[in-house]
Amino acid sequence: MITPFFAIFIYYQNFDTVIFFHAMFLFLIISMKELTKDLENIKGDLAQNYHTIPVVYGERFSKAMLSILAVLTLIPTILLVCYFDVGHMDYFFYISTFLLFVMILLLWKSSTRIHYLILHNVLKIIIVSGVFCVVLINVDVVLNRI
Repeated sequence: MITPFFAIFIYYQNFDTVIFFHAMFLFLIISMKELTKDLENIKGDLAQNYHTIPVVYGERFSKAMLSILAVLTLIPTILLVCYFDVGHMDYFFYISTFLLFVMILLLWKSSTRIHYLILHNVLKIIIVSGVFCVVLINVDVVLNRI
């Protein structure tokens, strides 16, 4: 899912560090979304004999992996907010971090498909809102770099 993101920047030969950290954030969020979707559909995966992470390693391991991925999103978030001028998009990163923290708390209390569906939708909201929040990046900084 993240390949088109990199393909566009390779095509336009735009190899900026800030783009790498945005891509890293997006990769981690998408990975969390896919793992949550696997937790949501664990019964179907078992019935179809799919070898997903929750089926092979268990629900507890998957939750721990999701927690680690959520903590790892702090790395690009902190770097983007503190070291790069992302304009008002920093509010998106603050809200995303808060939502991920709440998600981790709810994750460990989750046990039914509905719980995982809610967590899955929270991650979808973060991804979609991130797309819309790109307009909040400070355009003046980007134009001065060109």
